[in-house]
Amino acid sequence: MDPKNKVHVLERIGDEMRAVLQFQQQNGGNTTAALDYPSQRQNYIDERKYWNEQGPEMAKTVSDTVTTDYGEVGVRLYYPACKPAPVLFYLHGGGFILGNLDTHDRIMRLLAHYSGCTVIGIDYSLSPEARFPQAIEETVAVCRFFNQHADDGAASN
Repeated sequence: MDPKNKVHVLERIGDEMRAVLQFQQQNGGNTTAALDYPSQRQNYIDERKYWNEQGPEMAKTVSDTVTTDYGEVGVRLYYPACKPAPVLFYLHGGGFILGNLDTHDRIMRLLAHYSGCTVIGIDYSLSPEARFPQAIEETVAVCRFFNQHADDGAASN
């Protein structure tokens, strides 16, 4: 490969991304692919702390649970303003094996802030402990709960 055709990405990144890379180098933890799920999850939680710093403040944030056929499922409601708003359901990333409401807190706050929606984060159960389709069914149950209780103000401020 001709070196002059190669883009030197690290020379072109911005200050914010440079700070992310520095954080990851200093706090990378054990990144071995063979880690067990609890260790992978803890590494993911530790790394995501950086991404959750700062971000918009909410008028109100409420953590609660919704009862499903599988038991209680955690939810977190982010209210961007003091008036009723449309609802956006958020499923965190992590391939159904990593992540939780805390690892994706900032992105939910950003979505609430920029969209003006009340964001409802759903903390579905993770695999492999929860076998497919449990996470999907929990999510559907939570969405149905809020739909059925919309007139009760379940998601309104």
